[in-house]
Amino acid sequence: MTASAKPLKLGCSYSVQFSPDGTRLAVLGRDLVVWDVATRQKVWRGKFIAHCSSMAFSPDGARLAIKSTTGQMAVVDGLSGQLLLNFQNKKDGEGCGPAWSACGRYLADGGWDGRLRVRDAQTGQVLSMQEHPREMLRGLWLIDGGRRLLVLHGVKSVEEGQVQPPDYCSVWDWPPQADAGRVALSLPKLASCAPSPDGERLAVLHYAGGQEYLSVHALDDGRQLASVPVEAGAGTGDALRWLPDGSALGRIGRGKLLFYAWPGLGVLAEHAFTYPCALAFLPGTPLAAIGSWETGLLTELNPYKENP
Repeated sequence: MTASAKPLKLGCSYSVQFSPDGTRLAVLGRDLVVWDVATRQKVWRGKFIAHCSSMAFSPDGARLAIKSTTGQMAVVDGLSGQLLLNFQNKKDGEGCGPAWSACGRYLADGGWDGRLRVRDAQTGQVLSMQEHPREMLRGLWLIDGGRRLLVLHGVKSVEEGQVQPPDYCSVWDWPPQADAGRVALSLPKLASCAPSPDGERLAVLHYAGGQEYLSVHALDDGRQLASVPVEAGAGTGDALRWLPDGSALGRIGRGKLLFYAWPGLGVLAEHAFTYPCALAFLPGTPLAAIGSWETGLLTELNPYKENP
C-alpha cells in the first residue's frame, strides 16, 4: 500500500486485527474477511459460526481463533479460510477472548460466568478451568511475549445495602493454574484496559465520583503513573489501544478517535469518525485499521496531527 493510496473501505467491522507478520488484515463484521494489506485484495471471506464476536491470530499467523456471542469457538486456517475445527461448545455462554499461548498449542478464553478456560487448540478439549464466582471476565490479553495472561474482572452487582467490590485486573503465568493469579490493579467501575507493548504499564478507563478518567499504572505493583479526566462515553469495542512503539494511546470516543501522548497523557489529536468501535495499528508503518458499526477503514493515520 503506497503513501498515496486511497483508504480501503472495510464495511461493517466491529473487530480488526493485523496478522503477526503484517501482511494480512482480519476484519470481523457480518462475515469474517481477510485482506492482503499490500494489494488491498480480499484473500477470503467466510461465515463459520453464527454471531461471531471476537477473534485472534495464532502467534505464527497460520490460524484464526474465533468466538461467538454464545461462547462457541472455532479455528480457521488463516491463509485459505478453511474451517479446521469447530469446538461445538454452544452452551459456554458469552465472554471474552480467545487468546493463544505463545507456542500456539493452547487457547484461553473467559466467560461472563467467571470461568477462565484453557483448551487444546487442536481438539477443543478443556484442559483446565479456573472459576471466579460472581464475576464477569471481560477481557484477556497476552503480555511478555505470551508468557503471561492479563485478565479484566468485572464484579457483578451485590445486593442492596452491601458494598460493591471494585473491579480488578489479574496477571497469570502461562498456563494459568488454580490460585496462581495475582491482582495487578483494583479500581471501581473499570470500563476498559490495555497493556502497553512492553508489558510494563496498564492503561485503564474507569469512573470515580461521576467522572471518567484515563489512567496509566505500573503492572508490577499497580502504582498510578498518570491520570486525566476525559469525556464520558467511550463507545464500544476495544476502547483503548497503545501505539506499537508505546509513545501514545488511542481511544475510541463518541464519533471520534482521540490520541494521548505518553508520558503525560496530553491530548495529541482528535480524528472524526462515524461509529468507531475497534482500532489496530501496523507496526513500523502509518497504517491503521479502524473498525466501525457503519463502515471501517484501512488508512494512514497520523496520531500526532490534528484533523485538517
